[in-house]
Amino acid sequence: MHLVYVERVPGYPAHAPLSAQHLEWELQEDAERAGLERLWELDRSVRIAGGTVAGAHLRVGEVTKEVVGLAEELEIDLIVVGTRGRSVIGRALMGSVSDSVVRHARCPVVVARSQETDDKKKGDRRTGSSPRGTGKTRSAWSGIRWAMKRGHRPY
Repeated sequence: MHLVYVERVPGYPAHAPLSAQHLEWELQEDAERAGLERLWELDRSVRIAGGTVAGAHLRVGEVTKEVVGLAEELEIDLIVVGTRGRSVIGRALMGSVSDSVVRHARCPVVVARSQETDDKKKGDRRTGSSPRGTGKTRSAWSGIRWAMKRGHRPY
């Protein structure tokens, strides 16, 4: 299993003065540091759960582009992504990374819903058995658990 974590870099306006554009390097470094911490957390969680990690990849940029690009680069035969379970209106307004990956990937994509998402739909406030972290980390963990249960080795 290959893990990929994509951290977005907060942008600044294109019309920002040159004195503010030096912040781009700092934003990039901060994004890489935060993404690396989350990737290590996912990697550790997979190994503790008995999974095998063939590669852990950190990317910084637009999530769909980076995930699909890495899958093509590594000739992956299946992409598994998690979902946070946004409402229809939320997906329409904010977009959905998983929907975008499904539309742009050249290989099959499985979208795994987390236990937390199922519990939210049922009105249960307890969280699923995911590692600590953001909703992004928990949704990624749902996809990882799905792949581990099926023993899929997409490399």
